[in-house]
Amino acid sequence: MKPIRFSLIILAATLMLSGCMGTRIIRKSCSDCHQKEMLKYKEGNLHKPLADNNCEACHIPHGLIGALRLKEKDAKLCYQCHEKDRSRLEKAPLHTPLTQGICLKCHNPHSSKLKGLTRVSGNDLCYLCHAKGPFAKKTIHKAVADGCDNCHNPHSSEHGYNLLEKGNKLCEKCHDVNAVKFTDGHFNYKVAGTNCLSCHTPHSSSSDKLVREYNHGPFGQRKCSDCHNSPDSKEPLKTKLQADKLCYTCHTAQENGFKKALVHSPVLKGDCTACHSPHATDQKNELLIPEKPLCYSCHKATEKRHAKKFTHTPIAKGDCSGCHDPHASDNKDALRVVGAQLCYKCHNKDGFVKTVTHAPIAQNNCLPCHDAHASDYNFELVSPVEDLCYSCHSQEKKKFNKVTRHPKVRDGACTACHNPHASEVKKLALLKEEELCFKCHSGMLREIGEQGTHPVFKEGKCLSCHDAHASNNTKQLTEEKGALCYNCHKDTKIGIQIAKYPHKPVFEEKCIDCHRPHGSKIKGLLPRPLKSLCLSCHAEFDKSLKEKDIVTHRPVADGDCQKCHSAHYSNERGLLIARGDTLCNNCHANQGDAKFVKAHGNISTKGADCLGCHEPHAGKDKRLIHKIMHTPFEKGECDRCHQKL
Repeated sequence: MKPIRFSLIILAATLMLSGCMGTRIIRKSCSDCHQKEMLKYKEGNLHKPLADNNCEACHIPHGLIGALRLKEKDAKLCYQCHEKDRSRLEKAPLHTPLTQGICLKCHNPHSSKLKGLTRVSGNDLCYLCHAKGPFAKKTIHKAVADGCDNCHNPHSSEHGYNLLEKGNKLCEKCHDVNAVKFTDGHFNYKVAGTNCLSCHTPHSSSSDKLVREYNHGPFGQRKCSDCHNSPDSKEPLKTKLQADKLCYTCHTAQENGFKKALVHSPVLKGDCTACHSPHATDQKNELLIPEKPLCYSCHKATEKRHAKKFTHTPIAKGDCSGCHDPHASDNKDALRVVGAQLCYKCHNKDGFVKTVTHAPIAQNNCLPCHDAHASDYNFELVSPVEDLCYSCHSQEKKKFNKVTRHPKVRDGACTACHNPHASEVKKLALLKEEELCFKCHSGMLREIGEQGTHPVFKEGKCLSCHDAHASNNTKQLTEEKGALCYNCHKDTKIGIQIAKYPHKPVFEEKCIDCHRPHGSKIKGLLPRPLKSLCLSCHAEFDKSLKEKDIVTHRPVADGDCQKCHSAHYSNERGLLIARGDTLCNNCHANQGDAKFVKAHGNISTKGADCLGCHEPHAGKDKRLIHKIMHTPFEKGECDRCHQKL
C-alpha cells in the first residue's frame, strides 16, 4: 500500500506544479467521446439542447464510468424547457403517455427526421401502443388513412378521446350534412343534429359506409320507414309508435316470453333502447356498449362488489347474461336456471357426480362455498378454505385442536387431501389411503430397501399408526411408545411379559431406538448396521474393544450380536439365546474331537458352561480365557479337580 500511496502523492504534486506553471487540464465535451452517436443524430433534426451542444441541459456528466444520469425523470425533465407549453398540452383528459409522464414513448430525445422529433411517422407512431387491427378493416375512414391527427390531438383535449372537436362538429369539418348528396345517402332523411357514431364507426368497419358491425334488422335492410315516419312527413325521424310498443310489432314472441315473475327494470318500463341500439353497434345483440359496462351503468353497487382479487369467469369476460336473463325470469335474481344446474352449463357435471358427494353439491347448491361473482379468495370462495370448512365442520375444529397437527390441517389447506366436490374415495379423499400420503411423502420410499420394509408403510396403511389430522402424541401417532407397536406385535408383548430378562429399550418401550418405524435399507428396520447400533448404547464395551492387543470373539468381530443375544427378551442372563452349555455348540460342535479334548486338558466339557472359563466378547488371551483364573487352572493342573478322560 505504501508504494501506491507514495505514487499518488507524486502524481498530485506534479499536477499542482504544472498548474502553477500555466498548463491547464481542459475538460472534454460530450461529443469528444460520443462521436459515433453525434454523427447518427446529425442525420435528422436535432433537439435544441443537442444543437446548442448543451448535453448538460438534460444529462448529468458521468465521468470515466458510463451511465445514463438525467437531471429529472420523464416529463419533469421536458418541462424544464417546455413549461410554457404545459397549459396547452395538459387539457384534461390527457393522452395516456402524457398521463404517465413518459414523453419519450412518442418523441426521440436527441434527433429525428420527422416533425416534432417523433420516433416513427404517421399512424405507425400510434400503432406502437394501439393494436392496428381495429383500424384496418374492409372499409377505412379517410381521416384514418390520412392520419390520426386529423381527428385527435396527440397530447390532450377537453372533448374526450383527445378529439379536436366534440361530437358531430368534428364530422362536419369534412361532411356537409345539409348537402343533397348527404341526404340522399341517408335515404332522404335529414339526419343533421343526430349522433353520427350511433350508426357509424369512426375508424374502420367490415361493412360499407363505415356502418357498425351489428345492425338492427330494419336498419340492416335500410328499411328506415318500418320504424320511422316517412322522410317527407313533418317529423320524419320520429318513430311510428312509442317505446316497446314499436319493438313488439316485430318481437311478438319475446313480448310473451317476458311475462314472468321477475322482469328486468328497463323491460318493465318499456325502455328497450336503454340497452339496445335501434340502428347499429359494434356489440352482439345490438347492445349499446359492451355488456359488462352496460350492466354496471345501472348496477353501480354491484360493480363495487365485483372489484375483488378473484372474479368468476363470466364476470371477467363481461358475460352477465351467461347466468342472468337480461329480460325476464321466473327465478330469483333473474337467473336462467336454478342452483348447480346453472353452474353445470360451464362446469362439466361429471366431475361432481361420484360415489361420495360433498353435501352442498348433493343439495344442488354451490353458493354456500362460492360467491357467484367475485371474491378476495381463490376459486371465488366466500371465505378462506379453513374458515369455510369449519363453518360446517365445527366439531372437527375442536377435535383437531391438539398438540401436533398435520401441516395441511395447521395451514388450513383441507383441499390438499380432500376433494371439495366429489370423490370415488370415502371422506372425499383425493386418492386412496395407500396413495394419498405418498403424494407428499414419496421421498420416504427411497429410504427403504426390500429387506427393511415395514409392511404397513409399504402398503400405504399410514392410518394404522398416524391420525390423519391431529393427535396429542408426537408425529400425530394414535398411541405412544410400545402401546402403538403392540397393536400388531402382540407376540412380542406376551414374550416380554413372561420373560425374565427384557432388553432395556424394550422394557422402556423405546422401540424406535433400534427400529425405523417406516423402513430401512437394513434387515429388521434397523437405522444402522447391527454392531454400531448395539455399541451406540454399550459405549464402555465399545471402548474395551479398541484396547491394544485385544483378541475379539468372531461374532463380535463380525458385528453379529444376535448370534448369541436375543434383541428383545430372554430367560437367560445377558439376553443369551440359550444356556452357556449349549449356546457355544452352535459354532463349536466339535467338542468330541481329539484336538478339542486335548485343548481342554483331556477333560470332558460336556454339560459345562463355557462362560465359566472364556470371555464371550474379547480379551487379552488368544483363547479368550478369563483374566482372573483359579490357581490350578492357571497352572494347567485341571486333574487336581477334574477327572481326565
